[in-house]
Formats: sequence, structure tokens, C-alpha cells
Amino acid sequence: MLSPWYKIAKECVALRKNVLRVDLCLFIDPQESFANKDFLNSTIKSMLTASIINGLDVIGILSPNDPTVGLLASKMALEQKMDIHVLPGQTYICADKEELYIFKVVKPLPKNLSLDKACEFAHKQGGFVVASNVTKKLGIKINRLQGSIYAPDGVEIFNAKIGGYRDIDIDFPRFINSGATSASDLESTNVFTLVDRHKAVEMGLIPEEKGVDYTPKYLLPQENR
Repeated sequence: MLSPWYKIAKECVALRKNVLRVDLCLFIDPQESFANKDFLNSTIKSMLTASIINGLDVIGILSPNDPTVGLLASKMALEQKMDIHVLPGQTYICADKEELYIFKVVKPLPKNLSLDKACEFAHKQGGFVVASNVTKKLGIKINRLQGSIYAPDGVEIFNAKIGGYRDIDIDFPRFINSGATSASDLESTNVFTLVDRHKAVEMGLIPEEKGVDYTPKYLLPQENR
């Protein structure tokens, strides 16, 4: 006996929402680079829309040294009821030149912290830290810190914009990111990380039940005009 179409549709939605498409490296220039607020908002909305078109569920919006643009993107997604969860973030260069993506902090980190101190600072603010451009030497360093407040929460092993798969001996969650710098850039890239929902919740990437009962705008009751 064939299953009813609505049962199949429900199962498809459940599958998509239980295995999340994650891209933690979408770059937008810092706020001061934009001529005006409208241009900035348009750029943010284009990136959010492209993320949804690409079927992404969780994205990280990064700007150099400051999470302000990511915070604006997160606010826009919530206010406009978009089916996407945004992690606001900033890039960070440590005192020894290690590169980090710092998510879920509301203020820029102090400059020139060591890697362990940067991770500590972020974690005390409820942040999530991903190490990028991880070399063999850095892999050994963060492996020694694993399980402590001084270690990153994950590592980026491939960035489509930069290239170069990082095949290193590490025992951290691994992320593959697009590194897209514009909406058109993202739409032409089919790179993301698949993460089980319960793992994403455990890592703090997404609140529990986030998006489970999402209803597309076209199915919502229309207001009388």
C-alpha cells in the first residue's frame, strides 16, 4: 500500500531537520565598510536568502574582529521568521598568529590573546570556537588542551574558498565550510557539513527544538488587505 503524500512529506521534513546542513564560514565585510545601513541590510538579507536556497539550516556569519554584522544577521533572521539559525561571529588572530572563528559573543575579543586565553575568554561569554588553518603543529597544541576551557570546540578541515584539505590527527568535531563572501558566491558553492541535530544541540550550535515546527510563510494565514 502506498503511503499518503502528507506522511511522506512529513518524513522528508523530519529528515532534513534531524540532519542539519551547517556552514560556519560565511564572510560579510565589517559594518563600517558599507556606505549606509540600507546597503548593509540588503547584503545581509541576500546572504540569508542564499543560505536558505542552498538548504542550509545553521550558518555562521563572520566579520573581521567584530561580531556586529553577525548579530544584525541573527536579529534579521528572527524578526523575519526565516527558516535558518544564525551564529554571529568574528574572525580572530591570536598572539602567535593562530586563526580562530569566534561565535556567540556579543563584543569583540581583546586583541593579541594567546589561543588558550582567547578560547577561555570566549567560553566564559558562552561562545563557540572553531580553529581554522590548522597545521600539524597546531593540531598537537590543541590536542593537549582538549576537554578544557582553553581548547577550541571544533576545527575547520576544508574551506572551499581557500582550498587545501587539512588531514591532521585531531580528535575534535570537524567542519567543512564554503567560505563564501557574497550571496552569488554561496549559491554557486555546494559545500557544507552534515551534523546530527542532537550533536548540534550538545555543541550549542542550535537551541533544542529550533525550527522543528517551522511553517513556511506561504502556508501562514494571510492578513486582510
